[in-house]
Amino acid sequence: MTLRRIRALRPVRPLSLATLLAIAGGFQVPPGSLLAQGQGELRGAAELGVLLRQLDGVKRVLMIGAHPDDEDTSLLATLARAWGVETAYLSLTRGEGGQNLIGPELAEGLGIVRTGELMAARSVDGGRQFFTRAMDFGYSKRAEETLSVWLPEKLLWDVVWVVRRFRPQVIVSVFTGTPADGHGQHQAAGILAQQAFSVAADPGRFPEQFAHGVGPWRVMKLYRAAWRDPGSATSTVQTGKYDPLLGRSHFQIAMESRSQHRSQDMGVAQPLGPQSSGLVLLKSRVEGVESILARTEPDVRDAGLLAGVDTSITSLAGLLPPGTGGQVRGYLEAYRQEIQTARRAFPSMVAPGGPACALSRALNSLDQAVLASVAAVGEHAEPSVTLQARRRKLEKALVLATGVVVDVRASDDLVVPGETFRVDVEVWNGGPVSLSDVQAVLPLPPGAEARPTEPPRLLGRFAILRGEVQTPTSDRYVDVSWSEHAVGDTREIEPGGFERWSFLVRLGRDGPLSRLYYLGQERDGAMYRWPESPDLWALPRDPAVLEARVNLAPGSGATAGEACAGEIRTGSGPLSLYREVEFRGVDKAEGEYRKPVLAVPEVSVEIDAEGMVWPRDLRTSRLVTVTVGGYAEEGVSGTIRLEAPGEWKVEPSSLPFSLGGPGVTGIFRFEIAPTGELSTGRFVLRAVATTDSGVEYREKVSIIDYEHIQRTLLFERAEATVSVFPVRVAEGLRVGYVMGSGDAGLEALRHLGLEPEPLGPAALEAGDLGGFDVIVLGVRAYETRPDLVAYNERLLGFARNGGTIIAQYNKHEYALGGFAPYPVSMSRPAERVSLESAPVRVLDPESPIFNTPNRITAEDFDGWVQERGLYFLSEWDDRYAPLLAMADPEEEPKRGSLLVARVGKGLYVYTGLSFFRQFPAGVPGAYRLFANLVSARSGDWTTPAGPPRR
Repeated sequence: MTLRRIRALRPVRPLSLATLLAIAGGFQVPPGSLLAQGQGELRGAAELGVLLRQLDGVKRVLMIGAHPDDEDTSLLATLARAWGVETAYLSLTRGEGGQNLIGPELAEGLGIVRTGELMAARSVDGGRQFFTRAMDFGYSKRAEETLSVWLPEKLLWDVVWVVRRFRPQVIVSVFTGTPADGHGQHQAAGILAQQAFSVAADPGRFPEQFAHGVGPWRVMKLYRAAWRDPGSATSTVQTGKYDPLLGRSHFQIAMESRSQHRSQDMGVAQPLGPQSSGLVLLKSRVEGVESILARTEPDVRDAGLLAGVDTSITSLAGLLPPGTGGQVRGYLEAYRQEIQTARRAFPSMVAPGGPACALSRALNSLDQAVLASVAAVGEHAEPSVTLQARRRKLEKALVLATGVVVDVRASDDLVVPGETFRVDVEVWNGGPVSLSDVQAVLPLPPGAEARPTEPPRLLGRFAILRGEVQTPTSDRYVDVSWSEHAVGDTREIEPGGFERWSFLVRLGRDGPLSRLYYLGQERDGAMYRWPESPDLWALPRDPAVLEARVNLAPGSGATAGEACAGEIRTGSGPLSLYREVEFRGVDKAEGEYRKPVLAVPEVSVEIDAEGMVWPRDLRTSRLVTVTVGGYAEEGVSGTIRLEAPGEWKVEPSSLPFSLGGPGVTGIFRFEIAPTGELSTGRFVLRAVATTDSGVEYREKVSIIDYEHIQRTLLFERAEATVSVFPVRVAEGLRVGYVMGSGDAGLEALRHLGLEPEPLGPAALEAGDLGGFDVIVLGVRAYETRPDLVAYNERLLGFARNGGTIIAQYNKHEYALGGFAPYPVSMSRPAERVSLESAPVRVLDPESPIFNTPNRITAEDFDGWVQERGLYFLSEWDDRYAPLLAMADPEEEPKRGSLLVARVGKGLYVYTGLSFFRQFPAGVPGAYRLFANLVSARSGDWTTPAGPPRR
């Protein structure tokens, strides 16, 4: 997305008083996006009460960690909800390298899920969320390894960018930057947080950032979390205090925030009672803390997180020239007095004499301070940026205090550029003050058009949410042409009144799709590429497709200097409210739900087998399935073809498709076969849909949609890689498969030419397991399949009767639950080998596992991705035979990655090897070894006399 397009998403205003007052502070993002962060779960009095806590003072704290779920949510919640601190969490990555408990997404798809979970968490605990360009490439054990992959100078650039834009007085590093942090990415986060403390203040470092509206920034204090060593804390924040405004403690709120990390199995209880977060002061620019940093005494403590930092809003006046500073200080003193008056008047929200009167006077004083500051030092200097951001927050509080409610909805949630849909803007005056000059405005992206139209019909109390676009009948809307500006008429709304403005909107045919900005270009290794525009840098996602603005003027007669007796008037013009345009639907079982409006292409193309394995000796043809999905309201037709390299023939050459409307899909099958003898290697198939109008589509559009996160699109090339290599599997195998979490094993077995049968609860409880030769358990199956836990003994009976069981990696509940046939244990943390190229030693080269039907050699461990394996066993009964030894650099060999035991007449295999990562990547050696595992038979097995258990 270009700089021009991003800027065009904002309201267009001349350089006037309104412009100076409405510029968003901090990150220069569209206004609604800025204030939407950190207020998601609060409404009414609770939301106003928290805002009132934030309006007096300038307090900003930035927490820095490596992944989603690293953050101390209890500290974030306490600072944001109770202390009135602007808080933010900077996660170096989006968690792409982890596992997924709730669905199939991995890599970039998992990053989208975990980004959504962080946003959901911040909406609960009140913080904001930022990211660097780093992609989580998987577990590492050393900071040196991590930073060699991430390019440390670029990553430091990103961290410093966030510090200079967010401008915190305090940084809290989650990690120490030492091996005590465990994960190498944790260590890197601790190192970078400490470096950024110094570098952000240095005008000689990354000066190119200054062209984008930032300057050097001096952080006053650097802390680290003391969660690993609470006795070292120099400061403690009580997080378990009861908050009567919110009805629970901030720790309880934090645990709700923590539970948003569902893909990571992070659901937790919300306990009552005292709780605390400990912090260790590492660096300070505050005078008088030298003894604390030197730790000359074991119990030396600092006076508190923000102690010694001038957080008063009047301190901003000291950053202005002498001739202006005194004047601005006077305005800010008046502002502070009115905020205190408003806080005393709370919670009489919308009553005459309530907080609205004081807030309106505070707004007038703040406006004067903003104008004077911008005139003196410009809009990008710290005083101006902070005051402008404060105005937006105060404006929001004033609207809440007057009881005004604004809602905006669209008639559709998935919109194809060029199609027409309706947007309704609703304003309800729930307070006692009349509203004048109320106007709805839709700032449009480039190429879009709109026009006012008649509001939807009402049936009783319920509006028609979907249906045909109605022809305008009111005189007010007759002959209104399409325009690049969507501006409604001006109205008055009396107390208790309700008004609705409706627009027909048509996005430009060449307009941008809802493609995440950081996925718009190819990665630079494990670093994403950001767009040219700095507007989006470090943000979680792109702005909404559409955002509405409502201008209004509360009151009808009082002026800024009067007593406000029940009527409110701001001296600087109308207030502006911003709302993201959302689709609002109704599920008859669960009620109302909301979805963001997303711009989608008219056609999505998907090759069902994204990574195909082709045994080199296979001479028969195979079917490749291509799915074409339509989003166009009027339907779409054209042809679909499968492009293949010259070594392959494809029949038919193309097929026609016709999709009748949105949500309609077509399934098309192509037969592929080699034209001659194939060589070992990789070949790419590409699916291409061409519409009757000549437009080509070559991408799969996945809608990642879980109830706890915001729906998001993932665009991927409609391609499949065919990996050709020699591999054989025992003939006639009957395979049962117990699906786990994020599991690719079922499809991998199909690539090998098998027809595995998924086993559900009924099959495990009472099915004829004797009809199978082998049963494979998917990754983390004992965590995600309670039926497997319940019927595990029946499964072991299958092995005793002569079957083979292959248990892929599980977490600690596997060993603790006693699910293996003989005793095993798993250390904490579990052993793993994170270096994908770590040397592997075969302990028993003559074992059938390495000889039948494929001869496994050292070459089969080449080309593995992300890691060798995880959750290895650490100890085991003598009846298990370890078959492999491997280790990360400078570590002792680990033998718990692959173990086999005879169980009665059958075999039992446990493997922590990361087959689930190798299968989608088409790694030949992983397939060949797995083919040997499923082909293993107890009659061929003899327990080796090799190394015993460790």
